Amino acid sequence: MSHKATNWAIQQRGLSPVTKLVLWYLCDRHNPDFGCFPSQDQLAADAEISRASLNTHLEKLETAGLIRRQRRVDQVTRKQKSTRYVLGFEDDFGGEPCPESGHGKPQKPCPDFSKSRVQILDTNLVREPVTTTACDAGASGVAEAACLAACGEGLTPTARAAITTTRPVIDAWLAAGYDLATDILPTLAARTKRQRADPIRTWAYFSTAIATRHAQRTALAAKAKSAGETKTVPTLTAHEILLRTAEWINSGRFVPPSAVNNTTRDALLRAGLVTEAALRARQIY
Repeated sequence: MSHKATNWAIQQRGLSPVTKLVLWYLCDRHNPDFGCFPSQDQLAADAEISRASLNTHLEKLETAGLIRRQRRVDQVTRKQKSTRYVLGFEDDFGGEPCPESGHGKPQKPCPDFSKSRVQILDTNLVREPVTTTACDAGASGVAEAACLAACGEGLTPTARAAITTTRPVIDAWLAAGYDLATDILPTLAARTKRQRADPIRTWAYFSTAIATRHAQRTALAAKAKSAGETKTVPTLTAHEILLRTAEWINSGRFVPPSAVNNTTRDALLRAGLVTEAALRARQIY
């Protein structure tokens, strides 16, 4: 895994959640010395989508100028080898992606990939949302800080450090309409109350439970509405999330430096909720 690659992927903007997730998994498979050569089966399994859907998202990334695909053939056996994916930040890509939009110089797709080799597009197992209904704390860095603060002993310090590399999953939750306060945080707290024998290393571990809670909550809300009840569901404001994050930092518990981005750090300092000394003690600069 290349931290430079995954950090670059997280910074890209203007992509749908699933397309960004595919880009992140590509970067997660990038080796700084040798490049990026994952098989389509591996990428599809990582992103939990079909191969046909994977090709669709790869084409979107290539059209956006974020990746370039190179087909390779064994010179001896003439058999096709795994594709090399050249990422936008690599020296031999041919164009530096724009830091503002995340999209690089328009590039023509590789001729070998102008058409997907998968001819019959099957159903995308991960439904892309049509609209985004994230709450006030929709910035993924702030939302992830709240998620990490909500987790208990079931998320070990090692797991906390590893799970922060899968932040695009949280983007997908918010984009799907899952509420941070009523769907996501309670689920995380309930699923991490006790220590576990098998460590949790990806936010995707919680996706099914969060989706189930969301479906149950919305069904109850619809039932209450049809019965004439007018109770509202409380949601967390950005300030309330900052308070939770500050409580976590000041508690003395482990806080991975990547859990608090620069925007959240500056907001915490402006509000006087933490001190610079407390942040520096946790290597948050």
